[in-house]
Amino acid sequence: MSMGLVDIEEILPAKIVDNSFFGDAFKENQNRMFKGCVERRHIGDKEQSVDYFASAAKKLLERNGLQAQDVDMILTNVSVPDHIFTGSGAILNKKIGGKAKWIFDLHNTGCVSFIYMMEVAKSFMLSHGVKRVLLCSGQTAGGRIFAKEENKNLPQSAIPGDGFAVALFEETESRKVLATVQEVFPENSEDMKANYAGKDHWEARSEVGNLEFPEEKVTQIIGRGNRLVPKMIYQALKEANLKVTELDYLITNQPNYLFLRNWREAVLLPQERHLNTFSKYSNLFGAGIPITLAEANKEGKFKEGDLICLAGFSHAGDYAAATLIRW
Repeated sequence: MSMGLVDIEEILPAKIVDNSFFGDAFKENQNRMFKGCVERRHIGDKEQSVDYFASAAKKLLERNGLQAQDVDMILTNVSVPDHIFTGSGAILNKKIGGKAKWIFDLHNTGCVSFIYMMEVAKSFMLSHGVKRVLLCSGQTAGGRIFAKEENKNLPQSAIPGDGFAVALFEETESRKVLATVQEVFPENSEDMKANYAGKDHWEARSEVGNLEFPEEKVTQIIGRGNRLVPKMIYQALKEANLKVTELDYLITNQPNYLFLRNWREAVLLPQERHLNTFSKYSNLFGAGIPITLAEANKEGKFKEGDLICLAGFSHAGDYAAATLIRW
């Protein structure tokens, strides 16, 4: 059975935020992990990821001549979820009028969650007869955490932007997945933590939470990221019995320009073949790969037969993955 990405639709919040929003702290920031961004989008306090997902899913289904009832499975990943108990998937199923039997709201794998969701979908297609899956990636931490008055002067606050994408994944001979590799590194799983003024996130408090990036950990994370992403790309190529010189396009997560440059140089690709949307959306975490893929597809960059690699690492390096798609 061959499975592939039939189509993909992105949607961004309307609110554009430039660097001046973050004041002098951004201008004075010398941390190379948090430099290079120009503008980003922020989700509003009253906006919900499921509404963005529903809008994108309806466009996607209509464009492909499908009804919501044709979807068997919904997978979501939202960085700061709308609903901590019920999750986003069940509400999305309701909003689009769907009857999906299988719904999973994944809250791990961060920046490589799109690749991870493809593997979860593939597993259920092979083992449970699932035919058609919606993969929903959402990044909401920009507006919900880093835009808050208490946080916007932190060095890391200018980097995250918000955005959403929904992909249609099903059995097909076109745009099929050739190989996927992923690896987990438990030793790195506590190197990026949320900080709620010394409290747990469920405890009552007046302080706004944020994500901590200690300087000594940032240096380690940069080193890990530089190693892990090329490693996964080469492993995927080996599994597919392909050479790095056969790659047409690379799309990775987009933490900053430092990583983007190092990754494309490691796989010998010119800058124009390593697609990204960092200059206008900044770091979109798990939504970065599918949003860049969706925009490039709409712009007509890909031709039939192109070899596209999606790759990245998540959080402080607890997951890394790569997948190859024959467009």
